[in-house]
Amino acid sequence: MLAVLLATAGCGAGTGTGSGTADHVPSATRTGSLSEAGCVNGGKVVLTADDNGRRVCLDVHGTVRVSLPDAGGAPVTVSGTALAAVSDRVFEGVSAGRAVLTTAVRNCPESAAPGSMSCSAISRWQVTVDVG
Repeated sequence: MLAVLLATAGCGAGTGTGSGTADHVPSATRTGSLSEAGCVNGGKVVLTADDNGRRVCLDVHGTVRVSLPDAGGAPVTVSGTALAAVSDRVFEGVSAGRAVLTTAVRNCPESAAPGSMSCSAISRWQVTVDVG
C-alpha cells in the first residue's frame, strides 16, 4: 500500500522525463523534459490526430510539426503571436506566450474506388501551444 502511495505521489511532480498527464502531453514524438506543470518543454514536438484538444508546451525557437494524414490538404491556421509558420504544417516558437493551431480533419478515409460512396464529414482539430 505504501509503495502505491509513493508511486502515485511522484507522478507529474518535479522535473524529469516521462509522459505526464494525458491532458498536457502530446501523444506524438517529442524531445525535451517534463516541467513542474506537467507540460512537455522541448525543442521538437510532432502533433497527431490523437492530440486534438490538448495543450502542449514548447521552448522558444523550438518547432511544432502537425502530422495529420486525414487533413486532406486543409491548411493549419495559427492564432496568437507565440508561433510563426515555417511551412504549411511546421511552426517555430518565436516568443513567450500562447498560440492555437487549428485545422479540419476528415472523419472517414477517402474512398479508393471510383464511383463508390464517399464521406465528406469533417471535424475541427485544435491544439493550444504554450511557448516559454
